[in-house]
Amino acid sequence: MKQDEALQRIEEIQRIAERTTLYTLLPGLAAIIGGSLVIVGCAMSYIMIESFDFGCLIQLPIKDQIIFLVLWMVIGIAAIAVEVILTARDAKKQGIAPFGRPGKLSAYSLTPSVFVAVIITLKLIFDADMETASQNFRYLAPIWMMCYGTGVYAAGLFSVRLPRLLGLAFIMLGSVSLVFFDRYALVLVYLSFGIFHIIF
Repeated sequence: MKQDEALQRIEEIQRIAERTTLYTLLPGLAAIIGGSLVIVGCAMSYIMIESFDFGCLIQLPIKDQIIFLVLWMVIGIAAIAVEVILTARDAKKQGIAPFGRPGKLSAYSLTPSVFVAVIITLKLIFDADMETASQNFRYLAPIWMMCYGTGVYAAGLFSVRLPRLLGLAFIMLGSVSLVFFDRYALVLVYLSFGIFHIIF
């Protein structure tokens, strides 16, 4: 075997090993903490809007609407921060670069879907008027479920089966929510971003 071929084989083995490592670098504790934060956020949201329907946000004063948005932004940022910190810690224990190929594959898979969700969210919020705002707000949770699920499924293509199942669960629940249960978005956020992350 030529030296170049041997090096190519070694690189291929390394890539395969990195792919199988991707899932182990996504610590279960981070998912549990993230899911728990979402559950707390759902409870606080229900206290604020007194409904499972995000469409009721339009009935709140502007100040409370801003507080609601900031609440979920903080939850999202906190969940991402916990994920990054715990992933880096676990990677260090395993002697693996936390932001090497596995981390990049995960980020590359999730980023486009999250970007799409952000753009659609901004469009629905800024285009809303008194007649359409209620319905526009109802679309936000299903859109985020489906986009996030698509990203997780894509990331799971480089890993074991479980992330793909989680992604499909988000996509299916988001689709059902959008078509049939858009007035119960808070319950579905609780189930998907909360419970799914904990049990998966």
